[in-house]
Amino acid sequence: MKKVTLISIILGCLFIFSCAKNEEPTPLDLTTLDANASDTTSSSQNLDALMGTFKGSSHPTSGGVTIENNTLKLHDDFRSDSGPDLYIYLAQELNGDGFVDLGLMKSTSGEQTYSIPAGVDYSKNKYVLVWCKQYSVLFGYAEVQ
Repeated sequence: MKKVTLISIILGCLFIFSCAKNEEPTPLDLTTLDANASDTTSSSQNLDALMGTFKGSSHPTSGGVTIENNTLKLHDDFRSDSGPDLYIYLAQELNGDGFVDLGLMKSTSGEQTYSIPAGVDYSKNKYVLVWCKQYSVLFGYAEVQ
């Protein structure tokens, strides 16, 4: 019984400290995006599909991702650890700065899709992030090209 309690305490501490609160990233101003949507030459209407492969950061994350026709698609081989408050961001930096929030992550595995607002510049917003909003922790990322 003591071993079970000790193991539970250790696992609880590992989870809490692996999601230690970090600095919160800066979002992209979506009002500017909408106003300049027709002027953006790198918007998804003008590009072929962009693809990338996830790499783990604070937590194991893997699988493929594609961006095409204002839609981000996580492939059926996508996997990530579960955690509180996980979101999919399309960001300019790995620290989350300049992010566009695509929504709450629908599942920690398998195929899923997210809508991307018009006017996002993929030459700048080239990182797909699995982001723990509650603790400001990057679970994993993919650079799309």
